[in-house]
Amino acid sequence: MEFLKNHYEKIVLSVVLLLMATAAVLLALQVRSVEEELGAFRQVIVETGGQAVDRPKTNPYTAILTQAQPPLVDLLQPHKVFNPERWLMDTNRNLISGKDVGVAKLQLLEVQPMQLKLELLVSGSAERQSYLVNITREYALKTTDQRPTKRSVTVNSTNYLDAPSKLRYIVARAIEGPPDNPTVTLDYQEPGKELQKITLTKDKPFTAVVEYGVKMFYPVEKIAFPNPLRKDVVWERKDSPLVFAGDTNIIVEITVSNVIVKAVSNDKTTTIPLSGSLPATGSARP
Repeated sequence: MEFLKNHYEKIVLSVVLLLMATAAVLLALQVRSVEEELGAFRQVIVETGGQAVDRPKTNPYTAILTQAQPPLVDLLQPHKVFNPERWLMDTNRNLISGKDVGVAKLQLLEVQPMQLKLELLVSGSAERQSYLVNITREYALKTTDQRPTKRSVTVNSTNYLDAPSKLRYIVARAIEGPPDNPTVTLDYQEPGKELQKITLTKDKPFTAVVEYGVKMFYPVEKIAFPNPLRKDVVWERKDSPLVFAGDTNIIVEITVSNVIVKAVSNDKTTTIPLSGSLPATGSARP
């Protein structure tokens, strides 16, 4: 017993070495066995003229596995997992699909060109004629500002059409012809454009489209733009805010055939065509 206590480390080491030697012998035998199996396989290939041994037919099993495979999940197509349906409630407590609300349902009912009209008026006696320009600003925002106004015309005098703004004006440069039926030559300056030469006679007025006005309707909430209760505004213009469906859309452009609006919430632009076609939606900020 005393011998084991003094030499147990050597005994354990001896046992471990013995086990390792045994494992090495077994591994060598295993390698030889595998080499023999591989040699027999090579011999079979050589004896069959280089042709590989026929593999077992797995087609039936492969077909069954293919048929049993479920289809892949397509996350790009519309679905209800990651793109749940949005439902809202109208004023009558009826459920409305999210596809039936918003800017996609905004309608463009009418587009109206807003013109500037200049007409030459001749007044006074035969000995002393006076000349006036009748100015009609259909493009003015308020109906009270759209009423015709008369301005006197003298050579080199400037008439500002949108006073107090001085961006749009006319300047008479020449008055020629018979006193009772003259031809007036004017410089017409439109904001952001080149100076334009125009002529006026009593039977030849000047007209120019300055911008466009629109009438729109949101049927979900039955909101008309502009509000029919506002007698001072008959048409919505560029930069007008349209408040509906819990968001505000700004009119950013108007043409003869469509309106482009931009949502304040995400800067998404949408083109609303005339005649109730489906709107085209643009990009949005992230």
